[in-house]
Amino acid sequence: MTQAEQAGWKQDPFGRHELRYWDGSAWTQHVSDAGVTSTDEPVPNDPAAPPPPPPAPGAAAAGGAGGSWKDRLKAAAQQAAVQGKELAEKGKTFAAEQQAARAAAAANDPNVVWTGEKKSIGTSAVGIASVRYRITHDKVYVDSGVLGTTSEQVPLWAVNDVDVRQNMMQSGKNIGDVVLHLDQATYSGLAELVLDNIEDPYGVRDLVNPLVSEARAKKQMLTQTQYVQHSGSMFGGQAAGAAPAGPGSVDIADQLRKLAELRDEGILTDEEFALQKQRLLGG
Repeated sequence: MTQAEQAGWKQDPFGRHELRYWDGSAWTQHVSDAGVTSTDEPVPNDPAAPPPPPPAPGAAAAGGAGGSWKDRLKAAAQQAAVQGKELAEKGKTFAAEQQAARAAAAANDPNVVWTGEKKSIGTSAVGIASVRYRITHDKVYVDSGVLGTTSEQVPLWAVNDVDVRQNMMQSGKNIGDVVLHLDQATYSGLAELVLDNIEDPYGVRDLVNPLVSEARAKKQMLTQTQYVQHSGSMFGGQAAGAAPAGPGSVDIADQLRKLAELRDEGILTDEEFALQKQRLLGG
């Protein structure tokens, strides 16, 4: 038996598949494509089909039941690679569908005024963003991740200032970073929140500024309401700023300490503290 007649997986002489099994005397119906074996029936009836050429020295044909352990290992690796690629594509499709569903839900939410995503240059899969942003009338939401999602939110009343950072590459694509500087005196979270690589950054800044003013005004009104309620309780139901009922009816030192606590907690401003202190002292 010559080397050309040895059984094994060979290049399909009929051109139907990548490989076909030669049993030593004839071509069989067993074929292989990208490491996945199947059958091809009927076997092409071509008496003129040449026998397989001798294998190249040291080359291993694609594996099958009759191949060596190296052939089988190679075939298994090829099949695993194909299956891995299929799973990756399914994962990308699922992630894109999930993000599309979240985007549709945000678009139908009347409280949402803007949505966007981090733009990556030439690295993100089509339809998939690693970071998505959402702005409502009172908060900014940042959702990170592709298959899983990590979400953080920042109240707009905590924003002190809004800036845009944009380099030359970003400017040419009309993208940039919108930086929200946060008030550390009233907000104990981040020092700043960056909406990274978003489209039309100057338009987003102009959208955010009035929302921040509105949110801060609401926060100030709420703080004042809480102060009035707290003051009424502190003075035993007496309206804030009213004169004490009589000498000795209020422990002035104790009330001053409570006013100082309200100031330190940010409920009272320095001006409000000074005014209430003056009233307590009868000024």
